[in-house]
Amino acid sequence: MLKKIRIRLSLVCCFTTELLVLAVVLCCLKISEKNMYGQEEAYFLLKAGNISHELHNETPISINWYMRNVSPEKNILYLEADGVTATLSQVVLTEPERRLAGEVQLYVQEKGITPVMDKFTSEMEYFRYEKEKSDYLVWYGTVSEPVTPVTWMYLYSLDPFCHRVNRQRLWFLAVWLMSVPLVYGFSCRFTSRVLKPVEQNQEQQKDFIAFASHELRSPLAVFKTGLSMLRKNHDMEKQERIFALMNSEMSRMEHLIQDLLCLVKVERAEMTFQFEPVSLAELVETVYEKYKEAAEKKEIGFSCTFKEGQDYQCVCDCRRMEQVLVILVENALHYTPSGQKVSLYLYRQRGRYCIQVADTGKGIADEEKEKIFDKFYQVSDSRSDKEHFGLGLSIAREICSSHGGKISVSDTKGGGSTFTVKLPVKR
Repeated sequence: MLKKIRIRLSLVCCFTTELLVLAVVLCCLKISEKNMYGQEEAYFLLKAGNISHELHNETPISINWYMRNVSPEKNILYLEADGVTATLSQVVLTEPERRLAGEVQLYVQEKGITPVMDKFTSEMEYFRYEKEKSDYLVWYGTVSEPVTPVTWMYLYSLDPFCHRVNRQRLWFLAVWLMSVPLVYGFSCRFTSRVLKPVEQNQEQQKDFIAFASHELRSPLAVFKTGLSMLRKNHDMEKQERIFALMNSEMSRMEHLIQDLLCLVKVERAEMTFQFEPVSLAELVETVYEKYKEAAEKKEIGFSCTFKEGQDYQCVCDCRRMEQVLVILVENALHYTPSGQKVSLYLYRQRGRYCIQVADTGKGIADEEKEKIFDKFYQVSDSRSDKEHFGLGLSIAREICSSHGGKISVSDTKGGGSTFTVKLPVKR
């Protein structure tokens, strides 16, 4: 299912990105073509200006002058003297070129365009004439100062410009087509990163179902076996042992269900919190006194440290924060062997209250530090533990998050693990 979604999202992302890339390419192409056309217009005006200037200054019209003004780029200079085609135009121009000049003259007459009689200026009008697949910029002027009036027409071919434009379009198209596989590769990586949390959540759900099924199956099997034995065996002593075992498993199942309900409520924001000013020093001391005797029975050194006289007033839910500390202290006492130490610390650092539960036990491997806050996750050494389900730290993390704080784990200096709860001073 996720694979199909990933492919579809990659295609949608690729298609959308390619449309944006195409829009950028077309904008760049349009700007480039506009600049290229402006350069062509400037060159055309320069050539037409030179011709107009030389004709008005009575520059001798010779074959060299004529050839100099007609470049080999299909530009046409057509001259008429007293309404008759000039000899130079008849000699230099080919029949198709003279025919084209005649067609432009008919076009000029139809449109009512009059020849420019003044000397050339950049403000004077010119026009564009299209002939099948060829385009020309046309300047139409006349010189009346000599004895014989001369009418001239300069046709500047845009074919080389069109060829350059088409070649540039092909290059832009090639660049755009080359971008398709690159964009698709990027889209695949992007959608994979986007869907990674979804995949992780799906895997966590699978683990959740597997662990929950396993944890619930064990007490149900005990109940089933116990009930079967009670039917067949009427020995009071054995019945009491069976009842004790069933009661233990029932308590274990009840604990598991309570943890699950608590976790679901926190994740869905359905758990109610009563925020009020709470003395964290008193809260830490309460938890310390509550587990002091249990630590002594296990021969574990248990201490509580905070600076006397300092203000540790924090706006939080006292009952829920006590639940967090109970989870951390119970875990520390459970996984710390006899002869080691568990310490409670309370201090203030950079606008946050910090509560630490540090032990000197075996510690937690680096690769498992982030995973231990996942539902039902237990470190490798505690997989067979029947007293803990791997939900406590998940609940603690969600409660801390609901308070605007966070919980983290690090190594204790000299060995062991240190869990740190950070709460904001002000809410």
